[in-house]
Amino acid sequence: MAPRSVRRVWIISFELSPIVKVGGLGEAVRRYAEALAERGLEVTVLMPSHGRHLDLGIRSRLGLRPLDFTICGDRRGLDGKQYSFCLGAEEAFINGFRVVMFKGLDYATGVVFDSWYPYSYVEEKSAIMTRALRAFSWHEVQPDLIHVNDWHSVLPGVALRDEFEIRGYSIPLVYSIHLSGSPSFPWHYASPDWSGLDDGYHLVWRVARHEPVNSRALWEQVGGNVEAFGVHLSDAIATVSLSYLREELERKYGSWIEGKSCVIYNSTDWKRQVVESWVTTNYGSADRTVAYELVDKYVVPGSWTGPLDSRERALFITSGRLTSQKGVDIAIRALDYAPSASLVVLGIPVGDYGYEQYIRRLAEERRGRVVITTNRVPDEAYKALVMLSTATVAPSRWEPFGLVALESLAVGTPVIASRVGGLKEIVIDLRSGEGDGLLVNVEDPKDLGL
Repeated sequence: MAPRSVRRVWIISFELSPIVKVGGLGEAVRRYAEALAERGLEVTVLMPSHGRHLDLGIRSRLGLRPLDFTICGDRRGLDGKQYSFCLGAEEAFINGFRVVMFKGLDYATGVVFDSWYPYSYVEEKSAIMTRALRAFSWHEVQPDLIHVNDWHSVLPGVALRDEFEIRGYSIPLVYSIHLSGSPSFPWHYASPDWSGLDDGYHLVWRVARHEPVNSRALWEQVGGNVEAFGVHLSDAIATVSLSYLREELERKYGSWIEGKSCVIYNSTDWKRQVVESWVTTNYGSADRTVAYELVDKYVVPGSWTGPLDSRERALFITSGRLTSQKGVDIAIRALDYAPSASLVVLGIPVGDYGYEQYIRRLAEERRGRVVITTNRVPDEAYKALVMLSTATVAPSRWEPFGLVALESLAVGTPVIASRVGGLKEIVIDLRSGEGDGLLVNVEDPKDLGL
């Protein structure tokens, strides 16, 4: 039995802003949930706690309360040994939607499942989450739609869909790919022995019709790649830009996926008038010179390179994960071609230590012109920095969407971006006659600097 209309939506994610945020995924999921709740839908976000339930400040701010839910059991490893797990859950309500955060109830589970960085032990978190949601489904009224986000949510979502199918409910599964790429595993990882997926037949939407597909056979067919498994098993695929769909996903999986795909562009709730009000209230004016005060207060302390040596230069800003994909090194090298520019880098470390050392060296060579911090800048100050900067720089080597560009434009700051992926759909080049920024060649610090 399929739902006649969509009233209840379950969203599965490893990030949800402001509770857990690494990149744009947490913001996107929050916006999905808020928008659906505003339309009157009953929305539940299901996610690992990542240890947030242990933080008294977070508990108080969210009003977390334990749920009457426990799932404990054993899993059999490839070595034939039994490995126990035990999970519980906590509940909160945010901006009109419900959040259920799963947590470890014993040391062995908690040391993995409650690790603070969301993508530490990500394979195990996904596997244990799959077990948790299969059990959780027995405690709730079934949803009308299941929405999974990126590969780490695929197995939990598929397990939920399969569990409801066994009970006679055909619940559609939507798979949003924000950032393509996933590991591959032998079938044992997904199997009843470990993650808890069954190896039976299930009806799968093949664009034109439903077909019975054996889970294990499909897993072997795609080489155990979790993302590919989700692409085939989902009823619909969503991604964040048309460029990403056509240039990345169709290249990987074939043009057939366009028949069950759509684009859901990321959105933002940033408003220039709100940011201006905060700046004038706290600093007396919204003059661009205030940007340097913000840099001195929030960026320089604990920075990698010390203060900027001049307040006379134009101030540019870039932010995001410190990975080669985001092209921070390109932005720093572009300073060699822009003598009247200074650069602020607000970085999110993700464990790419080699790349971090590389950009640290580049910054040291240009000391006084660039300041880098990995400290968290308060939201209001971050928005003000973006608004007061001369431009936001988005020099990505590839980019599914580019939320920083959208946020920048929302507060009236132009964007200088690589002509790549979703960025070329967001940024309209001023040199075309009407626009909101500049598009430059990928991997070209000279083009960016000039």
